[in-house]
Amino acid sequence: MFGKRDKKVAEKFDEIFQQGMNQTESEFLDSLNIIVRMVEVNDIYSTNSKLKIYERLTQLANCSPSDRHKYAKKLRRIL
Repeated sequence: MFGKRDKKVAEKFDEIFQQGMNQTESEFLDSLNIIVRMVEVNDIYSTNSKLKIYERLTQLANCSPSDRHKYAKKLRRIL
């Protein structure tokens, strides 16, 4: 379904998500901006893949803390 993936972005997301368990909501959202920038400048992802990643990041940012795992799992699959 999705083309190429960058393992570095996925690993960084895993790291940020784990740290997010001990962060406030605003700190977690600030940390997610790192992933946005990494995806934005990465030429491996197609435009369509980037849009899907941004959509999942938005869902993750707007969900309740109890739903984060569900959305993080969906995002991780496409990273």
